[in-house]
Amino acid sequence: MSTSYIGIDLGGTRVKIGLVRAGAVVARKIIPANAAGGLEASFPVIQKEIDGLLQAYHLTRATLGGIGLAFPGLVDPSSQRILSTNKKYDDALAVDVPGWVRQHWDVPFFIDNDARMAAVGEWKYGAGRDTNDLVVMTIGTGIGTSAIIEGKLLRGRHFQAGCLGGHISVQYEGRECTCGNLGCLEAYGSTWSLEGRVKDFETLFAMVEAGDESAIRIQRDCFDVWSAGIVNLIHAYDPEVVVVGGGVMAQSDKILPYLTAKVHRHAWTPWGKVQLRATQLHSDAGIAGVVHCLQFNI
Repeated sequence: MSTSYIGIDLGGTRVKIGLVRAGAVVARKIIPANAAGGLEASFPVIQKEIDGLLQAYHLTRATLGGIGLAFPGLVDPSSQRILSTNKKYDDALAVDVPGWVRQHWDVPFFIDNDARMAAVGEWKYGAGRDTNDLVVMTIGTGIGTSAIIEGKLLRGRHFQAGCLGGHISVQYEGRECTCGNLGCLEAYGSTWSLEGRVKDFETLFAMVEAGDESAIRIQRDCFDVWSAGIVNLIHAYDPEVVVVGGGVMAQSDKILPYLTAKVHRHAWTPWGKVQLRATQLHSDAGIAGVVHCLQFNI
């Protein structure tokens, strides 16, 4: 039997916990996040779900290969330290995450940025398997990005290379973002930035289907903002493929043709056209990616 691993993708809205064998997520638990309540307060419920998966699959500490955590902030994976947060799990800098894993399971541990881990998941097991040059953009509570260039996962000297694409400016005199910058992509195209009656993208798309004019305008604005963000990412990282993920891609048949047409019209790529693809792994991307990095020391 293949060695089993636990992957945790700690989102702002949901926490995804998966049991992984041979790169495949064979079982998962998805629970509501308590990002505002902090990381330490989230540990007991996460621990309970992990132990439930281990019990259901008759696994013990001795038969568990390790635990990986994809975290929504800046992370130094070499020291296993969370470096910076932004309105999600803001106590995390003072929390001993490796110590928590040692105390309860005593297995190898790996931690990195969540969007970065989603990129690895799509690169190794999903929509980017056929290229070594890709960018991933995940759209949800916030907007996360990551880049893989010539087969190398981009991290940078201060561990923020590639993963701050949600905080590139698309309106230089625009709204103040939660990060302190003005006019960020995330400040116009993420769940937290939605206006008025629209509480999430599922509600937005339903209102559009019902013909609500304000929802149609908001949707068009989101599509245009995402397109502008992708053009910027293409200009920055020179990918062959851009994978778009997040819960919004349940509507990929409506989103992807619009983004593709607009990006192809505006991206400067004289060598050819960057392919835009929908995620293949969906909510499993970060889980698969963080376990892959744990296994293969990426």
